[in-house]
Amino acid sequence: MELVNPVIIAITWVLAVGGALIGVFAAVDAVSRRPDAFAAADKQTKGAWSGITVACAAVFAFGVIGPFGVFGPQSLLWLAAMVGSLVYLFDVRPRLREVQRGRW
Repeated sequence: MELVNPVIIAITWVLAVGGALIGVFAAVDAVSRRPDAFAAADKQTKGAWSGITVACAAVFAFGVIGPFGVFGPQSLLWLAAMVGSLVYLFDVRPRLREVQRGRW
């Protein structure tokens, strides 16, 4: 157990910090996009996605502060925040980029 515990703590910190970086990137990207691009991409409004990604970033921030608490990487709330951020990054963001480049 002496060997496993530091590994678990290190993995938890890496997940917490990685999640925080993903959350902050998604929130900044959502806030910086034009509002009309969301409608043109047939996605929720800018306010909705900004709110979702900022809430996810807040959960990730609390996960870094206390990675073994209720907001840590081993919690369902952290997992829900990760899903919200990844949906934005891999579904919404590419469509917004296409619309803003004029390919749509």
